[in-house]
Amino acid sequence: MGDQPGWSDRDRALWDTCEMVAARVRGLPVRPPAPVASPVRPMADGETLLAAGPVTRYVVQAGDGSYRRSSGFFFATGAVGLAATAAVAAGQVLGNSRRKKAARRDAAPRWEPAGTGLLTVSTHGFYIWAPGGLAPWSYAAVGACEVGRPGLIDLSGQSTAGPVRWLLESDWAELLFAMWALAAHPAHPQLSTGAWLPPGWLEQAARLRDPAARPTVGQLPGPAGPAGSASGSPT
Repeated sequence: MGDQPGWSDRDRALWDTCEMVAARVRGLPVRPPAPVASPVRPMADGETLLAAGPVTRYVVQAGDGSYRRSSGFFFATGAVGLAATAAVAAGQVLGNSRRKKAARRDAAPRWEPAGTGLLTVSTHGFYIWAPGGLAPWSYAAVGACEVGRPGLIDLSGQSTAGPVRWLLESDWAELLFAMWALAAHPAHPQLSTGAWLPPGWLEQAARLRDPAARPTVGQLPGPAGPAGSASGSPT
């Protein structure tokens, strides 16, 4: 059936995510609700592509934190000159203090965009197709992952170039997290508490959808379902 008023593409992605995750928890074959528009071909035996969409990748960067102290010499005689000298000295102290604070701020690690591409999530891992080429990831290569905020995950793992830590922003971020957690870390605290979904979203979405189109909410990981029952290899 068609989507209800107030239903966005983001809601659709989350709803499809819930349906696929519920199938995985129930031990059923996980199939995408719609054809997956991705140039990626499955690389593992029995692998099924589940979803694809734009992704922005962020990496940690730090400024050089350099600080250049102002020590320009200025001195004038006479009452007016002495006052001017004091004012210049005070200004230099204030300027130096501001530059120190700016240097500390620049030296602090911060997340910076590192490019965009196409994220494809599958039953066995995920792929990022970007101008630099295709980066395939198995769930086994991901050491840690959590949902930082709706539509964004914090992921650490072992790439072919060494260890990496990325933020990935995509409508399919929650699907990637849930499929990884069910395959590799079923005791993940966000999975077991239901915190991998936006607060209140499931209840709101259920009100907007026709009851016949609702997924088996009782089978979703978290308080709504038995997260502990998920185990084994991907279907």
